[in-house]
Amino acid sequence: MSNRLHTLEVLLKLALTLSCAVALGSWSERAEACGCFTPPDPTVPVLQAGERILFAVQNGQVTAHVQVQYSGAAGQDFGWLLPLPSVPTLELGTDELFTRLISTTQPRYQLNTVFDPNCPQFGFGSGAGGGTGTGGFADAGVGSPNDAGISPLVVQDSVGPYDYAVLRADSKTAMLEWLATHRYFVPAGTDESVAPYIREGGFFLALKLRAGNTAGDLLPVVLRYTSDLGVIPITLTATGATENMGVQVWMLGTGRAIPRNYNHTVLNDSVIDWPSRGANYNDVVIRAVGEAPGRHTFVTEFAGSSRVMRGVLTPPGRFGTKSEFATASTPEQFIDLLFLRNFAAPSSLAPFAGPVLPGPLKATLVKYLPPPPGVTADTFYANYRALKAQAPAPDFQPALMADEVWERVVVPTQNASKLFEEQPTLTRLYSTISPADMNKDPAFSFNPELPNVSNVHTATMNVTCDRSGQETSALLTTEQGWDLPYPQGRFSSVGVDRSKLPASLLIEVLREEGAPENVVNNVPMNSALVDPMKVQGCGCQSGAQGLLAMVGLLLLRRTRCLG
Repeated sequence: MSNRLHTLEVLLKLALTLSCAVALGSWSERAEACGCFTPPDPTVPVLQAGERILFAVQNGQVTAHVQVQYSGAAGQDFGWLLPLPSVPTLELGTDELFTRLISTTQPRYQLNTVFDPNCPQFGFGSGAGGGTGTGGFADAGVGSPNDAGISPLVVQDSVGPYDYAVLRADSKTAMLEWLATHRYFVPAGTDESVAPYIREGGFFLALKLRAGNTAGDLLPVVLRYTSDLGVIPITLTATGATENMGVQVWMLGTGRAIPRNYNHTVLNDSVIDWPSRGANYNDVVIRAVGEAPGRHTFVTEFAGSSRVMRGVLTPPGRFGTKSEFATASTPEQFIDLLFLRNFAAPSSLAPFAGPVLPGPLKATLVKYLPPPPGVTADTFYANYRALKAQAPAPDFQPALMADEVWERVVVPTQNASKLFEEQPTLTRLYSTISPADMNKDPAFSFNPELPNVSNVHTATMNVTCDRSGQETSALLTTEQGWDLPYPQGRFSSVGVDRSKLPASLLIEVLREEGAPENVVNNVPMNSALVDPMKVQGCGCQSGAQGLLAMVGLLLLRRTRCLG
């Protein structure tokens, strides 16, 4: 692997036991994540991603926010190991960042229904719905390459619920021995998976939960390090991965982000199940990944102005001041302030459900104001006055509680919010990947010349009725211009076998400047399968008329006969 690629990395977890594997990459959103869930609205499937990361790149510095997901039963079995190009600083992040990113940039598939004059109007014919997407330390000096008997340790410290160490990566044996000696959990198979990252001048970051903490105390982490790009060391994560694991990446920078060493896929929207508002989206992505060379490709789900996230995390007045919490006279007053100052937010496990107090905040409250046996923290703090008599004696220390709340919740949220003021463009990319294909680390860069990509997609269903008002047929026209017949009306089966259509309309290479370069163009084949009579019945060429700019997307439309 080149030195350039070694400058691209993302934090990945290595966990011994994974109890949940969800298909979308399981948003799978998308797989290997802890806490399987069903969204409250089944027409808006949210998939739990195996990896969920936000990169911000500016002036040779990378800031990586990584959501920690782990489903093992015991805190002592939790371990992370991350290759890095330079010594990082480390601080706490916030799960709410990803919750808000998900809901703001979620791909959505809307279907507008239009009736001809013979059709009765019951007021429910048209509509739109959602789809799927579904404490720092100073830079330490670096010594010479590890010699026999010389410790690989560069930095050892703690932040929030974690102990961590930064180790030189020039000797695999020395690094693994140090981790074992200092009780850092190393999953089986790590010895082989770290081998590609062992090199002079490289580093590994190792994390574990501090004594007294459990998996419920996990928080996102924020890494800041010197690099030009960001990369996901996917080869290393194969140790704990599942089939079709979802990888979801957001990039903040000067232009639209690109997968620098993976292909890029434009999905074929004639394969999307529009009437169900894209419920098959993840299956389409999995199929599209399988059509790409090496099964290495990403889909751009959103690319546009970062303004969509500005102020979302920290609207005016949110959180109030630490002093008002520190001087609260009773537990009731402290808890009332939490709800009054909007500390409650959508959960990362159910972003479309109602707001709840974030996990790190509840962990602090439980320590000082423990709930009654058998009562959840959410129920207890939402009904504190009614349930407090049943609870153990409180240890109410408002000043200490306020300090912890600001360290674990407020400051990380404020820091995350500032990122969207500093960078103009936000991109969301998604892929699925299986362990057998985790042989190349995806790297990400930017191409400011590429157009925006909207996360909202719209198709139109034109319904025809006979004189009695009975539906006789319907025609669905997708955003890309494909006409899909429903021969017996909207509620009949589509007249095209979607399983025979390619999931990829285009497979292309995106570079840091210039237009996309096609690797595979499936437009002619899709034209022949969707509407063979129009392809065979005219003297003009089959295939696409060209790329048309529409709603910020490059859309392909098929050639139609010219009269």
